Amino acid sequence: MLRRLWLPAALALGLASSAQAQSAPVLQFRLEPETYHAYQNDPPPPLTLTLTLRNPSARPITVTCRAVGGPVLKRFTEVQDGESVLRDETVGELRPQAGAPLCRRVGERLTLAPRTSYTYTRVLGPQTVGAQVHYRSGWNVSAAAGSGWLRSGTVTALVVRGNRPIPTPNPQAYHDALDASRARWYTRSSRSSRPDTRLSFGLADELSRQAFLAELKKRGLDPSRVEIEVAPPVRFPAKPTPAQTASVTVTPAAQGYRFTLKVTNRTGQPLEVAQSYCEPLAIERVPGGLRMWQLGNGPCPAVAAGSITLRPGESTTSEARWDGQDSLGRRVPPGQYRVKLGLGQFVGETVFTVK
Repeated sequence: MLRRLWLPAALALGLASSAQAQSAPVLQFRLEPETYHAYQNDPPPPLTLTLTLRNPSARPITVTCRAVGGPVLKRFTEVQDGESVLRDETVGELRPQAGAPLCRRVGERLTLAPRTSYTYTRVLGPQTVGAQVHYRSGWNVSAAAGSGWLRSGTVTALVVRGNRPIPTPNPQAYHDALDASRARWYTRSSRSSRPDTRLSFGLADELSRQAFLAELKKRGLDPSRVEIEVAPPVRFPAKPTPAQTASVTVTPAAQGYRFTLKVTNRTGQPLEVAQSYCEPLAIERVPGGLRMWQLGNGPCPAVAAGSITLRPGESTTSEARWDGQDSLGRRVPPGQYRVKLGLGQFVGETVFTVK
């Protein structure tokens, strides 16, 4: 799934020092358009950037020129074809429109009339395919003693190396179908996405995908008009060597079952056991191995994993709970089930009966 990453334009103003910013009159800058986003199979439209300089106050503002010319435009190339570039360069000056002021000499003082806007533009043409760049503009003038740059915000341009996705028709119907299917999901397009957006759904497991597809078929919706990704089956570490034990006990609870994994160090040396916030758990039907529930294959908190050290003969335990339902929220039928539970580099499993 393509993940788009670009920033909105920011309305900003700035001076070289905080002391200037506190005492200087306020000028407003705005660099537009807010975003430029195109695809390789579309003729990338030309990009024209417009800088608006505005004096919103009821009195004139005088600035002192610290360089000759008008506002300048700079480009920062962040990424090209998936590779980090981090190249900064000056594109040139923006051109004044309809009498916008320019500095003809250093030290010249320019007066900006009250409640007046001035416009500068720069025609850049189509953008490079596969590149993500950031444009920013600034003017080397000072509204107080000393030198400083008045700066605008940032516009990000992105041309995706790929074809524009065909948008999803009637996106609300697909969202309703997902909700009705009771499929577990980790990611989904926002309900407030633009009408020309192709929806994408990241589902928790194959059972959820089948339920979603069945609901789409029931409603006469074409599954090819959305992107559907399924999280892979949760993975377990290799089973422990005979020198260590990893056993699982199953205890009926008020709502479902409680699983306890016990890892014991049977060696004569200290044993380090890794720990994670996303330890794997899977419950499968016996026979057949149909996976009814799993954890640990979805998004995991970005927290560094820890570890504990077991002395010879020492044990540690980990617990998990299951409500007796599959990933669609349906109570599983009676029968034999296998639970697998991981802890760091160890995994334990056992078979139990659902009555």
